[in-house]
Amino acid sequence: MKRSKVYNNRIMLIVLVAAILFFTVINCITVAYADEVVEYEKSFISIEIAKGDTLTSIAETYAKSEAEYQDYIEEVISINNLKNDTIHSGCYLLVPVYTIIPTN
Repeated sequence: MKRSKVYNNRIMLIVLVAAILFFTVINCITVAYADEVVEYEKSFISIEIAKGDTLTSIAETYAKSEAEYQDYIEEVISINNLKNDTIHSGCYLLVPVYTIIPTN
């Protein structure tokens, strides 16, 4: 039983590292708004979930816009291999952070 748990933990670690590498490679995202193009650089940070936090409140802090909250929440669920949108205080989440790339 103990050996199986260690094996599962190693698999989760490998999946997490692979996800980080994948998202690092595609870290620049271009979004078009009407006549202008805004480019974002995507990076990742680890955050500790505080009491009262929800995936929606995290999306409100880190997503690019309110229109993209649901996509952001789905990405956080996927990156962290969550089974649903339930999170617990004291645990950590890997979340994407978007910063605008200045244009000349």
